[in-house]
Amino acid sequence: MRNALSSLGRAVRDTWLVASREVASRWSLFLLLTLTVYLGYGALIFSLTVLGTAKLPNYFKWFDMWEGIADVLTLPMPLWARYDLLSHQPLFEFAYRHPVLHTLEGQYTMTLHAALNLLLMSALIAAYCLVMGRALRLRGVTGKTIGSAGLGGGGGSAGVLTAGVASVACCGGSGVSVVLAALGAGSQVGAFLAEHDEAFAGLGIILMLLSLWFASRLSSADGCATERRPGD
Repeated sequence: MRNALSSLGRAVRDTWLVASREVASRWSLFLLLTLTVYLGYGALIFSLTVLGTAKLPNYFKWFDMWEGIADVLTLPMPLWARYDLLSHQPLFEFAYRHPVLHTLEGQYTMTLHAALNLLLMSALIAAYCLVMGRALRLRGVTGKTIGSAGLGGGGGSAGVLTAGVASVACCGGSGVSVVLAALGAGSQVGAFLAEHDEAFAGLGIILMLLSLWFASRLSSADGCATERRPGD
């Protein structure tokens, strides 16, 4: 047990050193990649919503996030209920409003939990791209680099599904959100993801951390080998 914890501690430390060094040396590129991935997530979610309704949204609404957070923090309630309300605090929503019936079709609500999760995922993906880029420059395209890219892609995809259940989790509906419907998920799948969205978001983050660790190992190992060659 002690050896396992020691190995885990070394892995975390080594990954942090490699990733932080790469991010620090390319800070501007890291910020640009993070913003690009974040906007890409938003564009994908918006496109899937439009695809699900076959209509462009004509209804947008922003919520007073700070007022909602203040209410949650000041009202007496159990800790678990406070966290649940904070994480599902709505930020904005959009939909297509029917011109005659005035009903909302394909309504999507972005929550604080989904927005922060996508921001963290975007930063992890940006760091992963920088570290993996170094590994590819040193090693080239191999089975290990392809496997690492596939693992990172799985973590990034989890972010889309996590944000996709935001409208279901916020509104408490039992039906599948329009984003999940566009991805081919049924109502039972949507309800399951809505009920366990925090756990699913955590899974996506774990996958990205594993892919970052794997890329760091490839990068640092090749870097050491490259540095040793002139002295051979």
